Amino acid sequence: MNKEQVRKIKLFEFIIQSIDAVFIVMFMGVFIFLFTNLQVPTTPPVTDDILLYTYHIFGREMSAASLNTVISLSAIVLLVTVPLFFVNLKKTLNREFYEYSPWTSGTIFTQSIISLLSANVFSFGLRLYVARRILKQTVGYGYITVLQHLGQSIKKMFTKKEASTEDDELKKKIRKQIFSKIFVTFGLYFFLAIMALFIFIPFYWMLLTALKTYYESNITLTPRFFISLSEMQWINFRYVLEEINFGIYIKNTLIVGIFSTIGTLLTTILAAFAFSRLEFKGRDTIFSILLMTMMIPGELYIITNFLTVSQAGVGWIGGAAGNNQYFLAMIVPFMTSVFYIFFLRQTFKQIPDTLYQAAKVDGSSDFKYLTRVMLPIAAPTIFTITILNVIGSWNAFIWPRLVTSVGDVQEGQMFWLISAALRDADFTTGGTDARIMFNMQIAASAMVTIPLIIVFLLLRKYIMSGVGRSGIKG
Repeated sequence: MNKEQVRKIKLFEFIIQSIDAVFIVMFMGVFIFLFTNLQVPTTPPVTDDILLYTYHIFGREMSAASLNTVISLSAIVLLVTVPLFFVNLKKTLNREFYEYSPWTSGTIFTQSIISLLSANVFSFGLRLYVARRILKQTVGYGYITVLQHLGQSIKKMFTKKEASTEDDELKKKIRKQIFSKIFVTFGLYFFLAIMALFIFIPFYWMLLTALKTYYESNITLTPRFFISLSEMQWINFRYVLEEINFGIYIKNTLIVGIFSTIGTLLTTILAAFAFSRLEFKGRDTIFSILLMTMMIPGELYIITNFLTVSQAGVGWIGGAAGNNQYFLAMIVPFMTSVFYIFFLRQTFKQIPDTLYQAAKVDGSSDFKYLTRVMLPIAAPTIFTITILNVIGSWNAFIWPRLVTSVGDVQEGQMFWLISAALRDADFTTGGTDARIMFNMQIAASAMVTIPLIIVFLLLRKYIMSGVGRSGIKG
């Protein structure tokens, strides 16, 4: 294929991506609109009355089962199409003209089937056209000829061949090696699939329980591993959002996560640069002492940190003047990390000393060398530290809960992080014989866990890259 043909095909691919984006926005709008129109019960939904609710959507009456089905379908379509959209967009932008082949045509044909299943008939038709055009340009024939070749290949597989003198010992060895390689590859992927299944099942069970009724999650003795789309109770998530003020707690968590990460990056970069590049007396001794502190459990620092930020120290908590300074008490003590300093130092140590010496000969300052040379080279590791620190702030519980429990309880609750708010959420049936509503508790946990899973899946390549670049050296 020449570049002009590739340019025309890429134009069609960008049109397809635009149509996919419109459909994603449409499905997302449908999901949000229907989800926000769910009727939240005023009392804990422990009975099956929620299954009898009726809704008036777009001028027509819908049962709760029908509404749950539409919401579930929208969620499934988004779960499949959103990751595929970004993967396909990246491939379209980075694919060179020499990468267009029959294999690319087959991939686009498979994507057209997915478009058809998600009711995106426009992308389905355009992808079929693009796949056929690539096939025509690369091998000179279309779908009908491909089917004919496929039929002939299948026919040959089941046709008994006569013994030939050419079927010598060498061909037998080649076939044996091929079958052996196929067997080993199949076994490897089968083992990986089993391991992935063990990892996937807990997350699947979490989402499944979060979408069940109170009877299904608490009472029945025979829990089901599958439920129909109409039985998925999205109202559980609406009830959780009404019971817990997620907006305030998410805002608090983001504030603490962003500012603590910024502080951690500043201290980590400067300390790692000093311990890896600058020469000063006692450098290795000080660094060894810092590494020894990593063997001390973090819980042992809580008392001394608490005394530092309380009225006995800087006075950020524990008095009327400190009630508005909870954020400082949750951010400042965790603006540094010995592990991250060690992590980044190992990457800095891999940068050749000749670069530093050349920069000094050219009259460059240490700070300029750090910002112009070392930081760009260590960007994957720094990105990994950023992600891990944000995830750590999102999951933080003991210290934020301790800090906000001092002084005015009501005011301290307004500064809770999402983990502390989730821990104190009261999802019970009420009354004298109150029971825990496991479906609601797990729905709340899922709302906190799923964002972390999405972040990891989207950024896993950068995390792995940063970990790989920080190998032990020096």
